[in-house]
Amino acid sequence: MPSLRARCLFVSLLLVLCLSIPTSLFAQGTTGRILGRVADPSGAVLGGVKVTLVNEGTSVSRDTKTNENGDYDFVEVPVGTYRLEFDLSGFKKNVRRGVAIDINQVITLNMTMQVGASQEVVDVTSEAPLVETTSTQLGAVVGDRAVSQLPLNARDTYQFLQLQPGVMSTVGSSNSIVYGSDRAGAVSVNGGRGRSNNFSVNGGDANDQFINLPTVQPTPDSIAEFRVLTNTFDPEYGRNSGSVVNVVTKSGTNQFHGNMYEFFRNTVLNASGYCFSADGCPKPQFNQNQFGGTFGGPVRKDHTFFFASYEGRRIREGKQSPAVTVPTAIERPDPANPTLNGQIVSDFSSETPFGGNLNDTYALDQRSGCQAAITAIGGGTITAGVPYASIFPNNKIPLACMDATAVDLLQFVPTPTNGSVLVTVPVQPDRGDQFTVKLDHRISNSQNLSIYYYFDDHSLVSPFAQFQAAGANVPGFASATKERFQQWNISHTWTINNSTVNEFRFNYNREAQRTFQHPQRTSLVQNACPPPPSWLTAALGTVPCFSDGTAANPGGIHPGLGPNREGLPFVQLSGGFTIGNNGEGELPQVGNSFQWSDSMSKVIGSHSLKLGGDVRRQRFDQTLYFDVNGEFFVDGSSNNTT
Repeated sequence: MPSLRARCLFVSLLLVLCLSIPTSLFAQGTTGRILGRVADPSGAVLGGVKVTLVNEGTSVSRDTKTNENGDYDFVEVPVGTYRLEFDLSGFKKNVRRGVAIDINQVITLNMTMQVGASQEVVDVTSEAPLVETTSTQLGAVVGDRAVSQLPLNARDTYQFLQLQPGVMSTVGSSNSIVYGSDRAGAVSVNGGRGRSNNFSVNGGDANDQFINLPTVQPTPDSIAEFRVLTNTFDPEYGRNSGSVVNVVTKSGTNQFHGNMYEFFRNTVLNASGYCFSADGCPKPQFNQNQFGGTFGGPVRKDHTFFFASYEGRRIREGKQSPAVTVPTAIERPDPANPTLNGQIVSDFSSETPFGGNLNDTYALDQRSGCQAAITAIGGGTITAGVPYASIFPNNKIPLACMDATAVDLLQFVPTPTNGSVLVTVPVQPDRGDQFTVKLDHRISNSQNLSIYYYFDDHSLVSPFAQFQAAGANVPGFASATKERFQQWNISHTWTINNSTVNEFRFNYNREAQRTFQHPQRTSLVQNACPPPPSWLTAALGTVPCFSDGTAANPGGIHPGLGPNREGLPFVQLSGGFTIGNNGEGELPQVGNSFQWSDSMSKVIGSHSLKLGGDVRRQRFDQTLYFDVNGEFFVDGSSNNTT
């Protein structure tokens, strides 16, 4: 027997170790726990009862014996359905089947053994559900049946978060302008921020380092279950103040099983939405195909198992623009419109008469031939303080008084066929391919190895580059995003003895978005304007594009990033249309996260102890091409463009 001094030293060392490990660094488990007490019909506890725990799918088993108080305890039990066998000489053998253990669940299963021969078996196959009475964690489990059978829009598993108590989706809220707030994983838990949740898959880190949304999102058909913890987490959890979302994927069993599926949606099945345009609004296109399958089974019966899944996503969705006020056909300078005394004019006579006075004549003085054109249509003299209505009679502005570049840029703005409100519905193509594979190997009766690999490749072309609500509101300035997410998760579980289990895990999580909000229309800034029509050059001469491009006068915008990064500047007309590449820019980024974690569970009498550590090395590289082309804001309250 160890001396009293040695035992005190051990306890002191153990206490120091517990206090020195931060709570946020404990390993995050994906298993459960089964415990209970065995007694005879009189209620007297039975010690020395052999209790065997058998996985009904793989036949992998563990056993222990009750202590002098009749208690038994199985820690670090993987998610699954089990059979418990209770055996003691002089008593009938008791078998309890269909014991389902959920992720992070602690259940108590007490057993009363009847006196009799050991050849007699009491076999219980159906009984009241087991109640968890030993944990204060608040949360809910979403099982395989709910994941696979409840309707999911776009098969996004994390939509189930919104069904849990205390959880509210941020989709559609005032926070929707923030990137990522439209994802199902962005939820507010008990009033917390939508980016304050912690996601793990098979116990490994699955958090995006940019906006803290899940990077690993297995297809619903490959998920065994996931648990959402919303409050009073166990000490092994940390990192974030919101919820803990812990996902466990399926494993193979001794039986081959699988499925194939396709989910289809078509435009003809959709109803038309409300329309604000006098032209009418076409029904947005929506063709969605999500197809795939799963397959799992034994590589070597009772020892090695596999489970694999694949899902493809092909979506073409019409994205309706907001109702945008744009110039009508008659309000645009065009030789096809009626001229006035030989002058090409923009006719705003249907609008309220121009108000205000001309405070600064500089802009009009720079337009060669402007005064002559105004005189030709019966207008007044360009003089400071003169009302606009007298300079431009009947709200008609001659072409000679307009900026040639601005007229040229109108080619980017579609002309409505009826009225001045434009609504467009360009198509957004969305393509994704996801593949997962999981291998489980029984090294020995006391050691198990699990390897999981996740791969998801996704590309999206958004017709409106509304990154942080700063993109164009007319088509022609789309942005492309290409993403690839991967996870390697290797775990080793070692049952050292009946009361001690150790679990080690290595996890590698990679997120690569090398093409992130990349504009589809790129060129040097001075080449970003459309080719001017011949009638425009005949009337106004050379049409510059934000720079005359000459060495003698290098004015204008010259980012120096080359034609693959530059493009048309962001041009916003107050109360009207917006054209050009998103001023928020593009943001290629790559993140790598390495995680090493280890946890040991120990049962000492009627007490249980869990120690663990979690070490992560994270790196996230971003390059922000912010506002590289410049911005032009046309404000109706002033005379100048800023």
